[in-house]
Amino acid sequence: MADRLVRALRDQIAVTYDEPQVLLASGLGRVAFSAFTDGPAREKGVVLHARTESSSGRRVDLCLFGSVDNTVDFRAGEAVEGSSSSAWSAVAQLLESRGTRTTSQWDEPGLAIEALKIALGGREGAQGGSPEEPWTRPWALGHATDVEWLAVIYSDVTLDPERWDFDGTNLEGTQRIIVGAPLWVRTAGPQAVVRYADLRQPQTPRLARWRRPGVVRAGDDHLRAGAVSWAGSTPER
Repeated sequence: MADRLVRALRDQIAVTYDEPQVLLASGLGRVAFSAFTDGPAREKGVVLHARTESSSGRRVDLCLFGSVDNTVDFRAGEAVEGSSSSAWSAVAQLLESRGTRTTSQWDEPGLAIEALKIALGGREGAQGGSPEEPWTRPWALGHATDVEWLAVIYSDVTLDPERWDFDGTNLEGTQRIIVGAPLWVRTAGPQAVVRYADLRQPQTPRLARWRRPGVVRAGDDHLRAGAVSWAGSTPER
Protein backbone atom coordinates (compact mmCIF):
# COMPACT_ATOMS: atom_id res chain seq x y z
CA MET A 1 0.00 0.00 0.00
CA ALA A 2 2.83 2.40 0.86
CA ASP A 3 4.58 1.74 -2.44
CA ARG A 4 1.38 2.31 -4.40
CA LEU A 5 0.71 5.57 -2.56
CA VAL A 6 4.23 6.86 -3.17
CA ARG A 7 4.05 5.98 -6.88
CA ALA A 8 0.71 7.75 -7.26
CA LEU A 9 1.84 10.92 -5.46
CA ARG A 10 5.48 10.98 -6.48
CA ASP A 11 5.27 14.36 -8.21
CA GLN A 12 3.81 15.99 -5.09
CA ILE A 13 6.31 14.59 -2.55
CA ALA A 14 9.23 16.77 -1.52
CA VAL A 15 12.54 14.95 -1.66
CA THR A 16 15.20 17.64 -2.09
CA TYR A 17 13.33 20.27 -0.03
CA ASP A 18 14.31 22.96 -2.51
CA GLU A 19 10.70 23.13 -3.70
CA PRO A 20 9.13 26.48 -2.69
CA GLN A 21 5.96 24.88 -1.27
CA VAL A 22 5.24 21.19 -0.66
CA LEU A 23 2.07 19.14 -0.12
CA LEU A 24 3.79 15.94 1.04
CA ALA A 25 7.23 15.45 2.55
CA SER A 26 9.36 12.35 2.83
CA GLY A 27 12.70 11.66 4.40
CA LEU A 28 15.04 9.24 6.07
CA GLY A 29 16.79 9.84 9.38
CA ARG A 30 16.18 10.48 13.06
CA VAL A 31 12.73 11.29 14.47
CA ALA A 32 12.10 12.46 18.05
CA PHE A 33 8.74 11.75 19.75
CA SER A 34 7.38 14.01 22.49
CA ALA A 35 4.14 14.22 24.45
CA PHE A 36 2.00 17.34 24.58
CA THR A 37 -0.94 18.08 26.86
CA ASP A 38 -2.96 20.64 24.94
CA GLY A 39 -5.33 20.32 22.03
CA PRO A 40 -7.92 17.77 20.87
CA ALA A 41 -5.74 14.74 21.60
CA ARG A 42 -5.23 15.87 25.22
CA GLU A 43 -3.11 13.38 27.16
CA LYS A 44 -2.68 11.19 24.06
CA GLY A 45 -1.10 13.82 21.87
CA VAL A 46 2.28 13.20 20.32
CA VAL A 47 4.45 15.51 18.24
CA LEU A 48 7.27 14.28 16.03
CA HIS A 49 10.31 16.36 15.18
CA ALA A 50 12.64 15.58 12.30
CA ARG A 51 15.46 17.69 10.94
CA THR A 52 16.91 17.49 7.46
CA GLU A 53 18.64 19.67 4.88
CA SER A 54 17.64 20.78 1.42
CA SER A 55 19.98 19.94 -1.42
CA SER A 56 21.17 23.56 -1.28
CA GLY A 57 22.12 23.21 2.40
CA ARG A 58 19.17 24.97 4.07
CA ARG A 59 18.08 23.48 7.39
CA VAL A 60 14.52 22.17 7.47
CA ASP A 61 12.61 21.36 10.69
CA LEU A 62 9.48 19.20 10.44
CA CYS A 63 6.85 19.30 13.21
CA LEU A 64 4.28 16.52 12.79
CA PHE A 65 1.30 16.10 15.11
CA GLY A 66 -0.54 12.83 15.78
CA SER A 67 -1.86 10.45 18.45
CA VAL A 68 0.21 8.21 20.71
CA ASP A 69 -2.50 5.54 20.48
CA ASN A 70 -1.38 4.75 16.95
CA THR A 71 2.30 4.29 17.59
CA VAL A 72 3.75 0.88 18.23
CA ASP A 73 6.42 1.76 20.75
CA PHE A 74 4.95 4.47 22.97
CA ARG A 75 1.99 4.73 25.35
CA ALA A 76 0.12 7.59 26.94
CA GLY A 77 1.61 8.54 30.30
CA GLU A 78 5.19 7.46 29.52
CA ALA A 79 6.45 11.05 29.54
CA VAL A 80 6.84 12.70 32.93
CA GLU A 81 4.90 15.69 31.62
CA GLY A 82 3.72 16.96 28.26
CA SER A 83 4.90 19.94 26.29
CA SER A 84 2.46 22.84 26.55
CA SER A 85 2.01 26.11 24.72
CA SER A 86 -0.35 29.08 24.79
CA ALA A 87 -0.37 28.82 20.98
CA TRP A 88 -1.83 25.33 20.94
CA SER A 89 -5.39 26.41 20.03
CA ALA A 90 -4.01 28.17 16.96
CA VAL A 91 -1.92 25.13 15.99
CA ALA A 92 -4.98 22.91 16.50
CA GLN A 93 -7.02 25.12 14.19
CA LEU A 94 -4.31 24.87 11.56
CA LEU A 95 -4.30 21.07 11.79
CA GLU A 96 -8.07 20.59 11.92
CA SER A 97 -8.61 22.82 8.89
CA ARG A 98 -5.76 21.07 7.05
CA GLY A 99 -3.94 24.35 6.72
CA THR A 100 -6.83 26.30 5.21
CA ARG A 101 -7.78 28.48 8.18
CA THR A 102 -6.23 30.26 11.13
CA THR A 103 -7.71 33.18 13.03
CA SER A 104 -4.98 33.55 15.64
CA GLN A 105 -2.80 36.51 16.51
CA TRP A 106 0.17 34.85 14.77
CA ASP A 107 0.89 35.09 11.08
CA GLU A 108 1.98 31.90 9.32
CA PRO A 109 5.72 32.21 10.09
CA GLY A 110 5.00 33.11 13.71
CA LEU A 111 2.65 30.15 14.12
CA ALA A 112 5.20 27.78 12.53
CA ILE A 113 7.76 28.95 15.09
CA GLU A 114 5.28 28.25 17.91
CA ALA A 115 4.74 24.74 16.50
CA LEU A 116 8.50 24.17 16.48
CA LYS A 117 8.71 25.31 20.10
CA ILE A 118 6.08 22.68 20.96
CA ALA A 119 8.03 20.00 19.07
CA LEU A 120 11.25 20.93 20.88
CA GLY A 121 9.59 20.77 24.28
CA GLY A 122 7.93 24.05 25.07
CA ARG A 123 8.41 27.75 24.72
CA GLU A 124 11.69 29.62 25.09
CA GLY A 125 12.98 29.42 28.65
CA ALA A 126 11.34 26.04 29.35
CA GLN A 127 13.35 24.24 32.01
CA GLY A 128 14.19 20.60 32.40
CA GLY A 129 16.48 18.06 30.85
CA SER A 130 19.49 18.21 28.59
CA PRO A 131 19.75 18.10 24.78
CA GLU A 132 22.73 15.75 25.20
CA GLU A 133 20.62 13.41 27.41
CA PRO A 134 17.12 13.75 25.93
CA TRP A 135 15.60 11.11 28.21
CA THR A 136 16.03 13.60 31.07
CA ARG A 137 13.56 15.93 29.38
CA PRO A 138 10.15 15.39 31.02
CA TRP A 139 8.14 15.77 27.81
CA ALA A 140 10.27 13.39 25.72
CA LEU A 141 8.99 9.90 24.80
CA GLY A 142 11.90 8.63 22.73
CA HIS A 143 13.45 8.65 19.30
CA ALA A 144 13.94 6.40 16.31
CA THR A 145 16.99 6.33 14.07
CA ASP A 146 17.39 5.58 10.37
CA VAL A 147 13.65 5.58 9.79
CA GLU A 148 11.54 6.54 6.80
CA TRP A 149 8.69 9.03 7.08
CA LEU A 150 5.97 10.47 4.87
CA ALA A 151 3.87 13.43 6.02
CA VAL A 152 1.05 15.59 4.75
CA ILE A 153 1.91 19.28 5.04
CA TYR A 154 -0.37 22.08 6.26
CA SER A 155 2.15 24.92 6.60
CA ASP A 156 5.53 25.46 4.96
CA VAL A 157 7.46 28.65 5.67
CA THR A 158 10.97 29.89 4.95
CA LEU A 159 11.95 32.45 7.57
CA ASP A 160 13.29 35.91 6.78
CA PRO A 161 16.65 36.13 8.63
CA GLU A 162 16.25 39.91 8.92
CA ARG A 163 13.03 39.44 10.88
CA TRP A 164 13.92 36.46 13.05
CA ASP A 165 17.00 36.23 15.27
CA PHE A 166 17.29 33.03 17.31
CA ASP A 167 20.90 33.38 18.43
CA GLY A 168 21.42 31.92 21.88
CA THR A 169 18.13 30.01 21.90
CA ASN A 170 17.21 26.40 21.11
CA LEU A 171 15.89 27.64 17.73
CA GLU A 172 19.29 28.90 16.61
CA GLY A 173 19.92 27.93 12.99
CA THR A 174 16.24 27.56 12.11
CA GLN A 175 15.59 28.46 8.47
CA ARG A 176 12.55 26.57 7.19
CA ILE A 177 9.69 25.05 9.20
CA ILE A 178 7.19 22.51 7.90
CA VAL A 179 4.09 21.68 9.98
CA GLY A 180 1.75 18.80 9.29
CA ALA A 181 0.72 15.28 10.25
CA PRO A 182 2.62 12.02 9.70
CA LEU A 183 1.16 9.43 7.38
CA TRP A 184 3.75 6.94 8.56
CA VAL A 185 7.10 6.53 10.26
CA ARG A 186 8.59 3.15 9.45
CA THR A 187 11.45 1.38 11.19
CA ALA A 188 13.32 -1.73 10.12
CA GLY A 189 13.00 -3.29 13.57
CA PRO A 190 12.51 -2.61 17.29
CA GLN A 191 16.21 -1.85 17.73
CA ALA A 192 15.69 1.41 15.82
CA VAL A 193 13.43 2.81 18.57
CA VAL A 194 14.72 4.11 21.92
CA ARG A 195 12.05 4.43 24.63
CA TYR A 196 13.05 6.93 27.28
CA ALA A 197 10.72 5.24 29.78
CA ASP A 198 13.15 2.30 29.65
CA LEU A 199 16.13 4.59 30.25
CA ARG A 200 14.40 6.28 33.18
CA GLN A 201 13.69 2.84 34.65
CA PRO A 202 16.56 0.65 33.40
CA GLN A 203 15.39 -2.34 35.42
CA THR A 204 12.36 -2.66 33.13
CA PRO A 205 13.18 -5.12 30.30
CA ARG A 206 12.60 -4.04 26.72
CA LEU A 207 10.12 -6.33 25.00
CA ALA A 208 9.76 -6.44 21.24
CA ARG A 209 6.17 -5.70 20.25
CA TRP A 210 4.37 -6.59 17.06
CA ARG A 211 1.43 -4.68 15.70
CA ARG A 212 -0.34 -4.45 12.42
CA PRO A 213 0.15 -1.23 10.46
CA GLY A 214 -2.53 1.40 10.91
CA VAL A 215 -3.51 4.98 10.24
CA VAL A 216 -3.03 7.56 12.96
CA ARG A 217 -5.41 10.43 13.52
CA ALA A 218 -3.89 13.79 14.36
CA GLY A 219 -6.25 15.69 16.60
CA ASP A 220 -9.94 15.22 15.78
CA ASP A 221 -11.41 11.91 14.66
CA HIS A 222 -12.15 13.28 11.20
CA LEU A 223 -8.54 14.31 10.59
CA ARG A 224 -6.93 11.13 9.31
CA ALA A 225 -3.16 11.20 9.44
CA GLY A 226 -0.66 9.50 11.64
CA ALA A 227 2.57 8.03 12.81
CA VAL A 228 3.18 4.31 12.66
CA SER A 229 6.37 2.66 13.83
CA TRP A 230 6.69 -0.90 12.55
CA ALA A 231 8.37 -3.60 14.63
CA GLY A 232 10.01 -6.57 12.94
CA SER A 233 13.09 -7.64 11.07
CA THR A 234 12.17 -5.79 7.87
CA PRO A 235 9.87 -2.86 7.07
CA GLU A 236 6.30 -4.00 6.43
CA ARG A 237 4.75 -3.03 3.14
